[in-house]
Amino acid sequence: MELIYYCGILRHGNKMYLINPFEKMKNESVAMSREDFVILSKEAYDFVVDVLDLEHREPECKVYVNSDIDIYNVVSLDDIQKDELKDESDEDVLEAYKAKALRMMNELIANQLMLSNFELYHFFKLNNYLASKGYFITDENREEKYLEIINSKDEEALSKLSEYLDSLDEFNAIDDAFQKYKEYKDRVKSAVSQEEINGAYYELAGKLF
Repeated sequence: MELIYYCGILRHGNKMYLINPFEKMKNESVAMSREDFVILSKEAYDFVVDVLDLEHREPECKVYVNSDIDIYNVVSLDDIQKDELKDESDEDVLEAYKAKALRMMNELIANQLMLSNFELYHFFKLNNYLASKGYFITDENREEKYLEIINSKDEEALSKLSEYLDSLDEFNAIDDAFQKYKEYKDRVKSAVSQEEINGAYYELAGKLF
């Protein structure tokens, strides 16, 4: 399957800085507004990652494209320009480390828990099937509707309910992970040292996985 190479953009004056490069399979969607990222050629992607020292660091903006570029076209290496390097303060380094810690945890959660588009589509199919049988399940009537399906002795509906509950468990796991991630973000943003950030990262990773 073909890989597509993406990069977030941060607009500043007549420049669009390239931040947080990432790659996805061609059939995977991007959970960002189309105005907030560009598609890179493989050569351009490798260059951006190399310049950012593999850190994907948002605070340290180094490479950019001119703001008048058509973001709906693939950005080539020739389109990319590079700022002169600047010395970083301790505060800059800490902010960069925070950005990296947030990105790494976001990727870890996404890789382990996020439903694929196919799984999400399957959940809605199951929900629609049960609704077509007269079982309109809401948060308020779940237990009642589950019992109705069980007592119906309809084996197909029971099978669909089992699949539905499995999918629902995945949704609940994702919601729980998201709540923990929000707490993690607050801890990282208020951290005053890399050791404190590392502690928050490994504590959450241990709880989730």
